Parts: sequence; C-alpha cells; structure tokens
Amino acid sequence: MKKLLTLVLLCATTQHTHAQIKNNTPNYINAFKRFVEYNPQYFSDTLEFILPNAATVMVYFNPQDFQSDVIESKMSESLKHAVKISDNEVRNYYLNPNFWESQLDYVTNDINQKYAVHKVGYTLGIPVGLDFVGGRLAPEMGLRIVAGLKKFGVGASITNTNFFTEKPEGGVIVHHNPFINAEFDINPYKRAKSTIQAGYLLKSAGPIFSDNTFRIAYRSHVRGNIQLNAGLILTEDAKTIIPTVGIRFF
Repeated sequence: MKKLLTLVLLCATTQHTHAQIKNNTPNYINAFKRFVEYNPQYFSDTLEFILPNAATVMVYFNPQDFQSDVIESKMSESLKHAVKISDNEVRNYYLNPNFWESQLDYVTNDINQKYAVHKVGYTLGIPVGLDFVGGRLAPEMGLRIVAGLKKFGVGASITNTNFFTEKPEGGVIVHHNPFINAEFDINPYKRAKSTIQAGYLLKSAGPIFSDNTFRIAYRSHVRGNIQLNAGLILTEDAKTIIPTVGIRFF
C-alpha cells in the first residue's frame, strides 16, 4: 500500500471560486473561516491530488502567495505516508500565509498526524539546571525518559535538587533532595514546546523542604535545549507554598 501511495496524480485548475469552506478540513479558527467566506476570489487556483484508492486531497491557494511546484513537491512527499486515508475520502485545505493554520507546513503536518502511521519514539535525557528556591540557588540534575506520541509526549524523571549550607568548622554540606516526577510534553504546531511536571519528594534534606513535599512546574522551550522553568513547591505537608523559577538544559 505504501508503494502505491507514492503514485500521486497532480492536476491543476484555475479560477475556482466558492462561498464557504468545504467539508472535511482542519478546525480553522473563526477569523479564517470568515476570510474564506468573504474572499472567495482569493483562492483562484486549485491543486488536486488523487491517490490510488480514489481518495482526493484538494489544496486551494493564490498563486501570488504560493508557488504550485512548491505545493506539489511538499504535498506529494507528505502523501506518500498517508496510508490511513479512507477510500474515496476528500480532504480540503486552504492556504493563506497570514494565518498559521493555513500555511503549507501546517498542512503537511496535519496530513502526517491524521493519516500517517505513527511509531512511538523514546527520548532519554539528562536534565541539568539551576533554580531559585526559598531565597537559595539550587542546582538540579537528573534522568528523564519520554515516549513521543502523535501529538504529545508522556514520561517520567527522577531529579535531585541540591542545597548548600556552611559547616561551623568550615566547608559546606551538600543536601540532596530527590524528586520522582511525571512529565507531559506538549508540542503544538507553530508554538513553543512546553512541559508540565508534577513531582513528589522522596527524601528531604537541608533548610527548605520538610515532611511531605510536592511540586508542579511548567517549562517552556525558548531555544534549542534551553528551557525556562517556573513552578510551585508545596512542603510541610502542603502547608507552605514556595514559588520557584529557573533554567533547564536538555
């Protein structure tokens, strides 16, 4: 079936007009729906991709904003993997560079998520960072594994938050605070990847945490493997709330 799907037939028509969005499209926002309805003349060209199982993918666009050969190239490559598209199904896409959900990269991403067979991938990482907790700087290091699903990721990690106190006779004491965490990765199109983390302290040490301690944190990826971290720590059996901010790598 996969080999057959590489045989994509391309047809082009011009001056196609319509008054409203056709059925079986992405969940376009209302602003874009209104644009399509009130500007039917904008979508003057159409590319029709016919798959071997008689399924059809229609792409409506304006040649002043999109080149047909670029659309053809990207769509054909993406449709090679659309093995889950139903027989005789018709899927419609509208392209406009001013709306993120109608850009060409979004269309190919939507095809991959909706029709391609997704294989779960696993990522193993060693997160390293520095937090500001309860008026103290606390280095953190750990180990995490995440299973990448079609639209998000789920995983777990164990991390160690360290505090330092001075010895009366000189030197420092390192206090280790190991957390076990559940993690949920969100990776929406055209938005920064983010992670929600919920953790429980296995053993408290040092001047900040005591008794049952929990935390919830939100990490936003700003560039590459650099993440900003912000959250709340509930310690002393959740009687005391401590805000925390920091930075993470990996």
